[in-house]
Amino acid sequence: MLQTIEVEIDAQGGIHPMQALPLTAERRALLTLVIPEKSQPAGNWRDFIGALKDSPCFNDDPVEIQRKMRDEWN
Repeated sequence: MLQTIEVEIDAQGGIHPMQALPLTAERRALLTLVIPEKSQPAGNWRDFIGALKDSPCFNDDPVEIQRKMRDEWN
């Protein structure tokens, strides 16, 4: 049986469970690290205005585009 627990890892590599573990014998474990992604600065929405207007996907009438997209699922 697999069980997931939350732990903290200190700078020296020590693993500290966030809750008590009821272990009755030695166990093996797999560790998955959660590495925070670097946040990217929010883009200016004005940079995107008109970005798709020259796309061949949007050359038709908007209602016709919606109709084609809907009909693809039938």
